[in-house]
Amino acid sequence: MKTMITIAAATALLAAAGGAAAQSPQSVTVGGTAPAICMLPASYSFVSGNAGATGAGFSGQVWSIPPSAFAGTDATPVPGDGYAIRVRGTGFCNTSHTIEVKSARGGLSEGAQGAAAPAGFANRRNMTYRAHWTNGSNSTPVGPVAEIVNVSSPGAQSTSAYTVSGTLPPPGSRPFDVVMSVQRPPLATPLVAGFYWDTVTVTLAPSS
Repeated sequence: MKTMITIAAATALLAAAGGAAAQSPQSVTVGGTAPAICMLPASYSFVSGNAGATGAGFSGQVWSIPPSAFAGTDATPVPGDGYAIRVRGTGFCNTSHTIEVKSARGGLSEGAQGAAAPAGFANRRNMTYRAHWTNGSNSTPVGPVAEIVNVSSPGAQSTSAYTVSGTLPPPGSRPFDVVMSVQRPPLATPLVAGFYWDTVTVTLAPSS
């Protein structure tokens, strides 16, 4: 009997010990951070043109405008609709972010940035720049659009916030459009001879 009692007592102690262990679980937290990443396209392809613009003048990240679309043989600026192209590439973003468009020279200009034109001449053509995510099948923007219209001041810029919400998910891997348009209103003032150029910079910056 004593042996049986001893065994029973030992069993009871083991059960009690097992019960105590079950009531005091140990946990290990496993976690990691997914970095906020926004990447613009590494390269762009011509998608569409307006007012006679084609992809013939676009290569890599340079758009060369033919003289016939810019000024006539008498140096008078060619009037008409905006001479524009749309280029597209695949970018990526996984969080809320801002889209910024910035013009270095404030439109197409000749000579030193911001220099005044000689009397009786012009040395600048205004530009419009636009950048946004797209659904890929056409030019419909997905989310906000960053746009500077008729830019004429060096350093002009526009910033739009893409805020992720229940109705606006992160873009993920998606086509991204940049539109560049030469504004060509009626203008009689002849242009100074020279090379006219601008640099437009598009920036995606995570905001969370």
